[in-house]
Amino acid sequence: MITTNFHTHTVRCGHAEGADETYIEEAIKAGITTLGFSDHAPWIQIEGEHHGIRMAMEQMDDYVSSINRLKRQYAARIDIKIGLEAEYYPARLDQLKALCARHDLDYLVLGNHFHTLEAYGHYYGGYADVEHLFEHYIVDTQGALASGLYSLYAHPDIFVRSLKSWTKEAEACARTILETAKAHHIPVEYNLGGLRFGGGGLTYPYEPFWKLAAEIGNDVIIGIDAHSPYDLTDDRTKSLAEANLKRLGITPLKTLTLIKPVKK
Repeated sequence: MITTNFHTHTVRCGHAEGADETYIEEAIKAGITTLGFSDHAPWIQIEGEHHGIRMAMEQMDDYVSSINRLKRQYAARIDIKIGLEAEYYPARLDQLKALCARHDLDYLVLGNHFHTLEAYGHYYGGYADVEHLFEHYIVDTQGALASGLYSLYAHPDIFVRSLKSWTKEAEACARTILETAKAHHIPVEYNLGGLRFGGGGLTYPYEPFWKLAAEIGNDVIIGIDAHSPYDLTDDRTKSLAEANLKRLGITPLKTLTLIKPVKK
């Protein structure tokens, strides 16, 4: 039974639905004892970016104040944590650290969605520069995990969406990032979003990737990646994930040891 979830979005990101409080109510119904909100981090937009998947910087205060109010309101029933799902952009790390310090965030989730710029063709789930896909994905992963800022690596197999087939080069990329995560003691996330939505072609969670995780001995945690409150009570998908991991010989973590990214 899944009793914690650290990958929860809010309507502010523009592609989720439901009130903040409804997420908490559904989590309680699901038997979740710790719920972490980690909506997509806002960035100061730079030229060439489209920013279609995240809250605006001016929404950050409302996000934090709302979750903190609900944290106090529901303290006797559920433990609420607040963080962000953020990319690794070396040139903008100071911006991210300042955001964490200002709002006293509990943790960060690594969502390695884009390389350098949030623009079409830079998304790792549909990467235009296929020749350098593995190189870029590895560099971003290694930099992020070495930074000491992130508590969890969300959907680490997102890059398979850019592939036509699983090759030796893809396997080598997967092995490198999984070994890096293990070396830095960062759990990798078996993401339920991919199970819910599926889709044609290669997508995550991708079984050959998770066979490698079992072989390497990574710490694995199931992430609901909730974009609707009712994803938290989606027992079918949660049971499927648990069965898939059991078949692979992986026992998922029950909870996370959170890394405080920056002390206030």
